[in-house]
Amino acid sequence: MKNFRFLLSDQFQANEIAEDLQVQLEINRFNHVKVTTVEQRNEVLVQVPDANGSLEEAVESFMRNYQDGEVLE
Repeated sequence: MKNFRFLLSDQFQANEIAEDLQVQLEINRFNHVKVTTVEQRNEVLVQVPDANGSLEEAVESFMRNYQDGEVLE
């Protein structure tokens, strides 16, 4: 599994973005993805299966407009 940490811009709320991302992933039939938040740091955490390029691309594309930074773990 790969873990992505998206640090959000101050103008966005982690819970709202995480809910929107989860809906987008369900629409695209990407199952087995865990989306959680760390409200204190305004972060969205996404756990994806290894070697799933299209899923990673969908997550990064969605988060591009909301993030201040990204950490791949």
